[in-house]
Order: sequence, then structure tokens, then C-alpha cells
Amino acid sequence: MASDTGISMVLLPFEELPAVYVRNGATARTIDLSEYEIAEKLLMKAIHAYNEERSEKFVEYMSQNPDADWTRTDIFIEPEKYYRQYIPYTNGKGERCLWINFFRHPVGNWLEHRVSVEGGGNSFFSIGLNMDTGKRFDFRTNEE
Repeated sequence: MASDTGISMVLLPFEELPAVYVRNGATARTIDLSEYEIAEKLLMKAIHAYNEERSEKFVEYMSQNPDADWTRTDIFIEPEKYYRQYIPYTNGKGERCLWINFFRHPVGNWLEHRVSVEGGGNSFFSIGLNMDTGKRFDFRTNEE
């Protein structure tokens, strides 16, 4: 999947990082290419956990609503169907972090500015990754 430009991911400048992280002491940093592989592993764990939870809720919902349309497949996150924006930063503890924004369709000038929308379900989500501790944080879909 790629936009009209053939691009499906972009590295954005620190200025595009959500303000909550800046208020908590984040500073700009560069990213090493090897971090993308680490980030992908952490991301897959987070998405797997999300999809497992959704699966349990889906089974429960279908048992209570047997006439519902079970063919809906957009309840799970399939990362290969999303565009990505990466913003590397150092947190207030001096740890290397990476904030990643995901969306299914190009929005506005997404190659230069962070996409920020209200609503949209899991067509939009973001996650923070701590590259030094291996922890993930602030996994948020626009359903929440």
C-alpha cells in the first residue's frame, strides 16, 4: 500500500510530536535505522494484544447478537494496511523513544504534518515505544 507518491511511511520532525510528550520533557533526537526493526517487533506485540482483546469481545458480541453481520473484518488492526508517521524523541529520563501514528488513508499534508483526527475507530491509532526499555505505551485507537 502506498499513496500517490508511492510512500507509505515518513519520518516527521520533532515539532510534530504531540504536546503532551513535550510537556513531559521530551527533546529532539535522530533515529538509527536499526531501531525500525526493534520498533516493528514491539509494535507487533502491541497489535497482537489489541487484536486478541477485540477477538474476545467480538465472540461475546456475536453470541449475544446472532443476527449481526459477522463479515465485518475492520475490527482488527492489520498494520500493512496503514500509513505511518514516525517521530523519534528522548524522554525526560534520557531514554530513546519513538512515537508512531497510523492511518488507513492519506490525510491532508501527511508527509509534512502529523495527522490528528477525532473519531474514525481503529482506522487511526498511535503508539509510543521506548527503544531502551522495550516497553510500549499510550497505545490509542480513535475508538477510545
